[in-house]
Amino acid sequence: MKSELKMQYLNLKLKISGMVARLHEFQGTLVQKQAELEDLQQKLALKSEELVKTQRRLKELEKNFKKSDNFAKIVASTDNTAIPNAELKQKLEEYITKIDHCIDQLRNP
Repeated sequence: MKSELKMQYLNLKLKISGMVARLHEFQGTLVQKQAELEDLQQKLALKSEELVKTQRRLKELEKNFKKSDNFAKIVASTDNTAIPNAELKQKLEEYITKIDHCIDQLRNP
């Protein structure tokens, strides 16, 4: 009887030490995951800020693009003026280049 009790005691002690070892392992994993979570939350905050800045920039570029809608009106209204066609074409080329640059920036933030 004493040997049975002793065996049960040792068996329980072994199980408890195994459980304590797993508990320490899980606590280490928990600390690691919490650090990873904090890192990811910081990255998310940075990306959210970048998104807000990019959206503001997009709105600004859209406003500037809306201003360029008047190019056709400018061309139509300069048919009878003294502005040479070469200057007008050069100015339109500058605007097109700027627009292309803005589109590239929107594609590659």
